[in-house]
Amino acid sequence: MANDDTAASLAFKGLRVFDASQGLAGPQCAMLLAQHGAEVIKLEPPEGDWGRGVGKRYGDHSALAMASNRGKRSIVLDMKRPGAQQVAARIAQHCDVVIESFRPGVAERIGLGYETLRASNPGLIYLSISGYGQQGPYAERPGTDTVIQAFSAMMSFNRDAAGQPTKIGFLVVDTLTALYAFQAVSAALYARLAGGPGKRLDVSLMQASAAFLGLKVIEATLEGDNPKALNAPAGVYRTRDGWISVTLSKEIHYTGLCKALNRPDLRDNPRYASFELRADNQAELAAEIGKVLVQDSSATWISRIEQAGALASPVNTMTEWLADPHVKATAGASWFDLAGVGHIAVPRIPGVEPLGPADPRGHFPGVGTEGPEVLRRFGFSEAEITDLRESAVLVAKDG
Repeated sequence: MANDDTAASLAFKGLRVFDASQGLAGPQCAMLLAQHGAEVIKLEPPEGDWGRGVGKRYGDHSALAMASNRGKRSIVLDMKRPGAQQVAARIAQHCDVVIESFRPGVAERIGLGYETLRASNPGLIYLSISGYGQQGPYAERPGTDTVIQAFSAMMSFNRDAAGQPTKIGFLVVDTLTALYAFQAVSAALYARLAGGPGKRLDVSLMQASAAFLGLKVIEATLEGDNPKALNAPAGVYRTRDGWISVTLSKEIHYTGLCKALNRPDLRDNPRYASFELRADNQAELAAEIGKVLVQDSSATWISRIEQAGALASPVNTMTEWLADPHVKATAGASWFDLAGVGHIAVPRIPGVEPLGPADPRGHFPGVGTEGPEVLRRFGFSEAEITDLRESAVLVAKDG
């Protein structure tokens, strides 16, 4: 369990969240609220959140589901059965935050719309997660991570050697949407604490991507779609035994890089005398640097570049990152043993203390494993719970 001091200091301790979202963006926002102490109730259909089936599945879990559902309690209601919508609304009406990711209009049809819930819960913070937002000509379109990477121009900044736009190899849009959503919910809760009203929040993958790419949006308005590189010759370079990333944020870093490479001619060449000039001649400069770096090992170059006061890092795999001594020394990840899954690493969330193995915030719920417990917490009698199970409105199993 979390120690008493940690539990008492959690910002959202006592807050109740009803998470009716699926996938990654909404559920991960709710997970962040749980990690800061909120009680999060996850509503799932009988087959479970569809995110549980993305990628390799381990019983009720997938990596995606584990990343987005930690610290929650799961309840399964068959919303197609009579009475299920009333049960869900009864829970939601007693929560501080409701999160949904239905297509626009669906939440209203099943009794979980903002206006319906606000009537009995005026302080409600209501978050809608969608691909393109609740209004506009694309509101009805499904918006997945890959689709929004393309739509938002994100892919145009991530091209292969042939110039072809490519997707970033993880769910970056969903993840950053979760972060913006968590920020928006937190701000709304703070405003409510200061005496403000409840609020409806419309957070879309499209708009979160635009905010994330704010620098590139401004650049495009000033320089068009092909602005100069900010910090040439920053990039990824092959070494004798792998890859390293080299970057610059000050002119002194370029001087240090040239020193590490033993190439004073690159430092003194007037064609490379500033960030702007290096951007104009980036291809030829990168080729010269690449010729040198491929001659020795990654470890040798990292040592030399750092000693010269420049910036570089090996290009790690995830396993290498977990094994890094700095990651271990700073408790960058916690390890959990999950039945049916195995020994898994979970990264520490910045601002959240490392979790102990018995901390409830490290609980990974199965599908519907806390259904009866959730109903008891929200005032349902044992007779009501029995009736809901017998009518198959509540689908519950042992955790």
